[in-house]
Amino acid sequence: MRLRTFLAARALQAAAVLLLVPLLTFLLLSCAPGDLLSELAANPQISSSTLAQLRLEYGLDQPYYHQYARWLGGLLSGQLGYSFVYQRPVAELIGPRIGHTVLLNALALAVAWLGGLLLGLWGGVARHPATRWLVGAVATLLLSTPPVLLALLLLASAATFGLPAGGMTTPGRDTATFADVARHLLLPVLAVASVWLPVVIRHTATSVWQALAAPFIRTAQAKGVSRSRILLRHALPNAWNPLATLFGFSVSSLLSASLLVEVVMSWPGMGQLMVDAVLRRDLFLVVDLAVFSAFLLLAGNLIGDLLLYLSDPRTEPE
Repeated sequence: MRLRTFLAARALQAAAVLLLVPLLTFLLLSCAPGDLLSELAANPQISSSTLAQLRLEYGLDQPYYHQYARWLGGLLSGQLGYSFVYQRPVAELIGPRIGHTVLLNALALAVAWLGGLLLGLWGGVARHPATRWLVGAVATLLLSTPPVLLALLLLASAATFGLPAGGMTTPGRDTATFADVARHLLLPVLAVASVWLPVVIRHTATSVWQALAAPFIRTAQAKGVSRSRILLRHALPNAWNPLATLFGFSVSSLLSASLLVEVVMSWPGMGQLMVDAVLRRDLFLVVDLAVFSAFLLLAGNLIGDLLLYLSDPRTEPE
């Protein structure tokens, strides 16, 4: 019953956040100097009356709360708004790109968590100090390397290994094959995975090391319980709580983690679309992307709390 109450409370909180985020986005965009038509205003061939007519048509002459009400009314009718720059409905722009971003980030998260858990376990259970130092050095090196720099280094070495330098498919091909998409995915996945790999390594190694140092583990060792059983049946379950929270946080940061990598590597996902929308002040597109980011944040936090509760029902969600 407590879990149902928690889910209902989270649903109300999510609804409030998803309503406030677009309102604040409209407010911030209205406070920034200029608008979508500022570049056209510098063109002497375009009259001020034409600009005024365009502002009236696009609703840019209205205060931010009127624009918010217009956006909300469209949302209630199943419309995400209209992109003034691309001259298309926002849903047509976001729809195909969401799948590309989800594919990239899902594979990157899988690589980061699988590699991070293995290296973290290796460092956490290692008896030799050199092994722990090596694992820590790898995590520190990756943590101190900006993802954009790593993406550029991977692009520079792409030709050496016969890999494509950017894009999702090879230009000139009528249909995309699985092998072609997989080749184009390799470098972006490695670049995005490098964001979370060192964090997972450090959290796993620290959690396992602390679990192995607990008094009940020493008692099990004194009773002659095998090292593998101690690790799998006792240490790992106790080390999972902070990892569950970290997993939820990694899900909530999907879009921000891959944003610059998608731009650098020309991956046709949400990253390039978001950068273009912000730079060109595409009003409704910016708002919809902000709401999508907020939704990911809420979903990630919920997933982390549920995983924590399922792994240990004693940690009741608040």
